[in-house]
Amino acid sequence: MRISTSPLRFSRTEKATIGRKLHENLLLRAEHGPPEPALDAFVPLLDVVAARLSAHVTGKVETSAARAAHANHVEEADVEVDSCARHIEGFLYIEAHRRRGPYVTSARALHAAAFPTGRSFLDDHIPEQNAQVRGILTVLRAPEHAATLVGIAFPMEWLDRLASAVAASDAAFAERAAARGSLGKHVSLGRDAEAAWADVVGRLRKYVASRAAAGDVERESEGRALLAPLTDAIAHAKALAAARATRRGKKATTETDAASTTG
Repeated sequence: MRISTSPLRFSRTEKATIGRKLHENLLLRAEHGPPEPALDAFVPLLDVVAARLSAHVTGKVETSAARAAHANHVEEADVEVDSCARHIEGFLYIEAHRRRGPYVTSARALHAAAFPTGRSFLDDHIPEQNAQVRGILTVLRAPEHAATLVGIAFPMEWLDRLASAVAASDAAFAERAAARGSLGKHVSLGRDAEAAWADVVGRLRKYVASRAAAGDVERESEGRALLAPLTDAIAHAKALAAARATRRGKKATTETDAASTTG
C-alpha cells in the first residue's frame, strides 16, 4: 500500500508526535541491535525534525496568545486616548460657544486651531490619529494660548493625561506589530520544518520498504512495527475522512428525499 507523507495530510502537532514516536521506535531498535548504519542514521534526523516542529507549534501558540494580549492593550490604550481627547475637545467647544464672556473669541480660535475637524480624526488609523493628538498637544501648550486656558479654567492636568495616553498607545501599537512579525516568523520556520519532516519520513519509509527481501517475514514485521506511528495515523485519518463522507452522503440523501416529498 502506498503511504502518503504529504505535509498537508497532518497538522504540525500531529507531525511532531509522529516524528517523535518514529524516533523512539528506531532508537529502541538501535539500542538492541544489531547495528544498521543506514537505518540508525534516521535516529538523529527524526529527533531534530520533531524538536523543530514542536518548537514552532509551541512558539506559534505562545506568539498568538501574546498577539491577542497586545491587541487588547492597543484597544485599551486607544480608548484612553479617545476619552481624553473628547474631554478636551468638549471643554473647548463649550467655552467657544458661550453666549458671552471675555474669552469666547479666543476660546473659539483655540478650538479651531486644535480641533479643525472636530473629533472625526478619532476614527482614523491609530498611528495617524496619534500624530494628530501630538499636534493638538503642541497647540494647547503653545505660550500664546496660556492666558486663554487660564481664563477658561481649563484643567491643565488633562494635557498630561492625554500625553501619557498617546505614548502608551504608540507603545502598545508597536508591540502588537512586533508580535505579528514573530508570529510570521514561526509560521515560516514551521513550514520549513514540515518540509524537512516530509523529506525525512519519506526517505525512512522507502528505506524500511527496501530492507526486507521477498519472503523475509521477520524483516517485514519489524518494518511494520517501526513505521506503525505513521501507518496508524494515516489509517485513522482515512477512517475519519470516510466517516465524514458517509455523513455527507446521508445528509444529501435525506435532503433530496425531503425535497421530493415536498414537491
